[in-house]
Amino acid sequence: MSNEGVLALAKEVGDDWKQHAYYDEVEGLIPAAWEKLIWPMIGACDFSTTVDLAAGHGRNTEYLLPLARRLHVVDINPENIDVCRRRFEGRDSKISYVVNDGTSLAGVPTGSVTLVYSFDAMVHFDSDVVRAYLREFARVLAPDAHAFIHHSNYTANPTGRWMDNPSIRNFMSKDLFAHYAHKEGLRVLSQQVLTWDGIAELDCLTLLRKPNPLGDVRGTYTKRDGMLFVLAGAHESATVTLERPGTVSVNAHAHEWCGRLVVRQGARVLATFEVHDPQPRSKLCVFEAEAGEVVFHAEDRGGGRGEAWVRGLDVRWRKP
Repeated sequence: MSNEGVLALAKEVGDDWKQHAYYDEVEGLIPAAWEKLIWPMIGACDFSTTVDLAAGHGRNTEYLLPLARRLHVVDINPENIDVCRRRFEGRDSKISYVVNDGTSLAGVPTGSVTLVYSFDAMVHFDSDVVRAYLREFARVLAPDAHAFIHHSNYTANPTGRWMDNPSIRNFMSKDLFAHYAHKEGLRVLSQQVLTWDGIAELDCLTLLRKPNPLGDVRGTYTKRDGMLFVLAGAHESATVTLERPGTVSVNAHAHEWCGRLVVRQGARVLATFEVHDPQPRSKLCVFEAEAGEVVFHAEDRGGGRGEAWVRGLDVRWRKP
């Protein structure tokens, strides 16, 4: 679909939510939702720079404001942004108000956001609009940052109008959302299917993470297409530096000629992984490391198999 077509779909939904009575009707429901549904999924996230997407009249903003150092309040409707301005007048020094086009986060700097948040809004968005926003999340999120999204899980009427569906849900599913997120370079950490308005499995909460790849590799190693580095024997090694403590995930290439991948920090062995396998495949290896240099070696596990191939490294920083 053309960009103009996606913008038109966003506007169609957005026009239905100008100064809607629903905002007042559900204001009193957010405390229970925050306690039982939202906080258990996002409590460990970094709220430093947060985007409140499709903020409406600010009922979610009330909860995000005390947690954030910088808060972007975003809505397609200027009328809703005006309500938020009045609501948070006198306590909005860390808020920036953004009227967007319903598909993008123009004005939010690339790589600057630690959490994108949207609750009880994206359930109505067309799937093409959802995909466009996921692309924007990948742009604005910093490495190792998160997005928490409440979206539709309704698939019973794929060719119909969203206004005719239960609770005016648009067509989307848990799996399709995860597929789109993967296509845009985001990783699904967790998904929770919800009953909403008494309808089982109508909605889904998804927590996404933008990978934090380590690409600044030093050392003597072999370069091969599709690999971050290949250790062709005990004489080669690869070194990366961690800014702070974290959990490192290694996407290794298991193959019959691979041997043993050994990870060290100083004199200490952090982890040892067998990457020999009769069938070529990806293998996820995970270990904990402190700040400083981390060195990768390959060891022969017998039979002359002394190589280790690494496709990529991803770090989740440990919370202080």
